[in-house]
Amino acid sequence: MLTPGKQVPALTIETLGQGTFDLDKNHGENGTVVIVYRGLHCPICIRQMAEVEAALDDFAVQGIEVVMISTDTKDRAEQTVEKAGTSKLRVGYELSLRAAHEDWGLWISSKREGSAEADLFAEPGHFYIAPDRTLYFGWQQSTPFARPSTADMLGGIKWALENKYPPRGAYTGDLPS
Repeated sequence: MLTPGKQVPALTIETLGQGTFDLDKNHGENGTVVIVYRGLHCPICIRQMAEVEAALDDFAVQGIEVVMISTDTKDRAEQTVEKAGTSKLRVGYELSLRAAHEDWGLWISSKREGSAEADLFAEPGHFYIAPDRTLYFGWQQSTPFARPSTADMLGGIKWALENKYPPRGAYTGDLPS
């Protein structure tokens, strides 16, 4: 389980047209937002991809690098980018299902009969990771709905940086009954 304030797993993944993304090397001055999207079949993901690209300059002002990744193949990732109409956003592909689930705590879904979904794919996750590769915040969802908006993520990051707000949810000790 990922714990705020603790290191996240290493992440090195190929991207479309921007070489290899390595979380240890390609973070911004104030960290990285890693968004795992469901894949080509997901219209909400395609819309989100366009929204994130539109906010890249705002993230850059905050010193934040952004990458969106999926378990899709390179071909499906290219089709997703084409549908989203994006060209600047760093998009990674072929995150292993095992890493998505075991390392990043994401739920895995299987293809619905008759759908355009991949046979197996990761449900969405959003992670803000500090430059030292510690988790500041994370959301993992079991459905495509109710994901955080780009504006909310950006506003929360900006406020946390300005106010030196610590990661929350970091307690790992014993709990009372």
